Amino acid sequence: MAKRITTQDLHCEVEQVKKDITLIRDNHLAHMARDIDELKEEVKESRTFFHSRLDRLDNKIMWILGILLTTAFSALVAMIAGVV
Repeated sequence: MAKRITTQDLHCEVEQVKKDITLIRDNHLAHMARDIDELKEEVKESRTFFHSRLDRLDNKIMWILGILLTTAFSALVAMIAGVV
């Protein structure tokens, strides 16, 4: 036969659920919020680092492109002038 649930049993379970909710809210969620804030700061630092690295890479690519275009233009002028 099934055990009858009394109001005292229900009251004890409700109190335990309240304690669990308080524990989760005060302990676990606070830690999660702190961790999220730390991650936000790390992402900002990483974004700054990679932004500066990409700017330097863009400058190098532009220099290489300029050198290639200058070389191609010089070769074209030399062919037209008949030097080569």
